[in-house]
Amino acid sequence: MAESVDRKVFPMSTFAAYLTGEDYDGHRSSIREMLGYMTKMDIDATAEPFAAAIAKAWIYEQNPELTGIKGNADKFGAHVSLPPLPEDACAMLTAVVSELKDTQAKNKDQASKISELEKKLADTEAQLKDSNAKVTTYEAQLAEGDKKLQVSETQIDSYTGKVDTLLAKIEEVIKHGVVTAAAGGAAEAAGAADAGESSDGNVDSPGEVSADFGFGTDDDGGGFGF
Repeated sequence: MAESVDRKVFPMSTFAAYLTGEDYDGHRSSIREMLGYMTKMDIDATAEPFAAAIAKAWIYEQNPELTGIKGNADKFGAHVSLPPLPEDACAMLTAVVSELKDTQAKNKDQASKISELEKKLADTEAQLKDSNAKVTTYEAQLAEGDKKLQVSETQIDSYTGKVDTLLAKIEEVIKHGVVTAAAGGAAEAAGAADAGESSDGNVDSPGEVSADFGFGTDDDGGGFGF
């Protein structure tokens, strides 16, 4: 391709594909090169649609006859010589694309943060699910413990009843044992009194001194003495 100071020559097939959209993808690489020259920008997927729209509007404004190029590209020759866009158009395009890329960067950063938050949320939900499972397990264990406690309370009540019954029996035995012992003691006391009366046949009358009274007797056994 021949170049000049202010213009650059491109194949008509690239130019026609750009203007008409026919086989645009097949000429995308050369179209981006052409738009880059015209706009003085690096053309990527973000800049391409804006650069293509502004450049096309400017071309049709300068050469209205090109609106009929579709199906007639061969009538316009094999090459086309294009100048860069005016400075104000390039500046406007640069500002728009720059703002768009800045917005895309912010969106990407926000998307990254959202993704991170979604991951944290998923982790939290997993932890919550695990906690709920543990709570369910604990509740089941607690219910089992309550059942065992109820059984224990029933057993305690049973044991308490048996102890009460046993204590009642013990109290009854003790009570009957005391009554029997008292009766026996009275009988023994009465028997001892009867034996005392009949042992000698002699009971001192009140105020009389027994013939046997003393702290010893004389040798012939007949009187009082020390």
